Amino acid sequence: MFSNNEKFIIHKINEPCGISNIESTEIHSQQNIKEFIKDTYPKQKYLPLVFDIIDKYIQFDTKMFCIQFPNIHIADICSFLLNRFGKNDNTDSRYIKFCKFLHKQGIKLPKISIKNPVAQSYLC
Repeated sequence: MFSNNEKFIIHKINEPCGISNIESTEIHSQQNIKEFIKDTYPKQKYLPLVFDIIDKYIQFDTKMFCIQFPNIHIADICSFLLNRFGKNDNTDSRYIKFCKFLHKQGIKLPKISIKNPVAQSYLC
């Protein structure tokens, strides 16, 4: 155990073997995000596609805050991406940092899904 650098995970009695607590938390977090988007923005067809792409690079905690950016909630991201009237002058710097992070990761998003011109310049 110690000489081979192996890790063992102890699970609850009601959990099946093979699914770790971390994996089940991530799956539960992803389901919460999808439900939030469907409930809050039911007419946005392409927003779930955006978060399916982003989800590979950005992790969200149980309260739907970004782990890499702890002061940004998923609702903030959605409103930023869907704001048609966003301009460079009044855009909060944390959203610019978020877009630059995604841009450095090489993420390209469909232009039809992002309405904000600032976010389009970084992500499309």
